[in-house]
Amino acid sequence: MNIDIYAFSRSGAALCDKIIEKVNIHNIEAFVPERYLDAAAHVKLRTDSLYISTEQSFKKKDCIIFIGATGIAVRAIAPFVKSKKTDPAVICMDEKGINVISLLSGHIGGANKLTLEIAEAVGGNPIITTATNINGKFAIDEWAHDHNLHITSLKRARDIAAHILENNKIGFYSDFNVCGSLPEEVDLNEKGIGFCVSLDSNISPFDNTLNLIPKIVSVGVGCRRGASFDAIYNAVKTVLSDCGISPLAIKSINSIELKKDEAGLIKAAEALEVPFNTYKEEKLNSIDGEFSHSEFVKFTAGVDTVCERAAVMGSKSMKLHIKKTVINSVTVAVAVDDYELDFEQ
Repeated sequence: MNIDIYAFSRSGAALCDKIIEKVNIHNIEAFVPERYLDAAAHVKLRTDSLYISTEQSFKKKDCIIFIGATGIAVRAIAPFVKSKKTDPAVICMDEKGINVISLLSGHIGGANKLTLEIAEAVGGNPIITTATNINGKFAIDEWAHDHNLHITSLKRARDIAAHILENNKIGFYSDFNVCGSLPEEVDLNEKGIGFCVSLDSNISPFDNTLNLIPKIVSVGVGCRRGASFDAIYNAVKTVLSDCGISPLAIKSINSIELKKDEAGLIKAAEALEVPFNTYKEEKLNSIDGEFSHSEFVKFTAGVDTVCERAAVMGSKSMKLHIKKTVINSVTVAVAVDDYELDFEQ
């Protein structure tokens, strides 16, 4: 996680060092007022107001930690809180590290797990108030976050959490291999309410279905110079729709480096809210496998096929799922990562 820490006292600055040194699997930056710069080795000067600093952290970081009064943290984040889907994790702790409080985005943002991690590192008390956690119940949104699953409906996620807290069972369906024992809250015979893990968001195996979509689809795109956003966007969505894959499963749009400034591709990736990656022709040509071949593309771009090789390059599996499909002069190919679910992680 990328984390910003804000401390407001000499003891708080010293605690920043302890966190940075002991919780070193994360990328952490700590900021303090100028008068406390000499209190710790790893802290930096906070040059902006807390309001501006918090606003920037909300936009760019995965977690914000405030070392000080909870009131300071609440007032600092209040103008920027929008949605549990997008808000970063927020943690507040006192300057002695006695109490470590998961304040915001405990499940989806990962604040609860990080709170436990930091509390253990500094010898503090983790304070977590989410109902599923304090009752030792399966937390569907936290589990979804840990498995890189897109939650299609927060309302249905809340319905499932409420159902579990009333000591009821929930159903489960998956198109993917499942490792480990199922949580005791899950009953495969339950048909009323449950969650479904699939690339297809239209599957509804339960009366009340929460669809969880793994973000494991790498899309490769080739196009002529100046291809429009509409042509590219519609081609991608059409290819996926024809194969029963939700656009929510896309993790990246990929192409050749020649297309790094192609406005239509850049805009399509932005509309789909995924990264746009490009690769040099030598890198694309280095991939082994059976691919489509176009003499025209080979002559103009230096590779036999842009979309197929780019899709595979963006995937962990290095295997094509959908070969080159041409729609309105836009070529689209799809690779899907190997994926499995584990309830014991």
